Amino acid sequence: MPAKLTKAEQTRRTRRAILDRARYLFATKGYAATGTEEIISELGITRGALYHQFNDKLGVFKAVVEEAYGEITAHIRTRIEPLETNWEQLVVGCQAFLEVAQQEDLRRLVFIEAPAVLAADTLVEIDQYGFGLLQESIQMAVDEGQLQVIDGEGFAHVVNGALNELAAWVAQSESPQRLKTAQQLVEALLIRHRK
Repeated sequence: MPAKLTKAEQTRRTRRAILDRARYLFATKGYAATGTEEIISELGITRGALYHQFNDKLGVFKAVVEEAYGEITAHIRTRIEPLETNWEQLVVGCQAFLEVAQQEDLRRLVFIEAPAVLAADTLVEIDQYGFGLLQESIQMAVDEGQLQVIDGEGFAHVVNGALNELAAWVAQSESPQRLKTAQQLVEALLIRHRK
């Protein structure tokens, strides 16, 4: 006879099941077209269990987007870890962020639905870690004399804004050329300010 699950393990499994189901629905149907009943119907849980975990549908969506941003950061880290210089890591890290905009499981969720559903300050809060990495890399490039900008933090916001707009543009198409163009544009922006 299998061991009985602890309450904590049961809660963890329920949360994971809700997140997985909701992510699939939000990424394929969109936030507006996904109801809470649809999220829970195949899971055999009550609406109360969903509300206990997340308060409401928006809470589920925010948690799904937070996990997706974690995956984006992990993707970028995987791409930049083998590189030796901060400059290479900065350029490739920016380009890797844009690659995510054409990954089918993240495209709609992060670059189309999230900006339409979540408040701007919520998205800034969710992306705080990723932006922190970008800002740190830009500041290091400034300190090493590789970037000539008026202000490192301000320039990090410029690059971040460009990345977010380019990612939204890339997400609207499956064209590899659009991704390549966006990657070239962000590299040109960085090179333009290189000493």
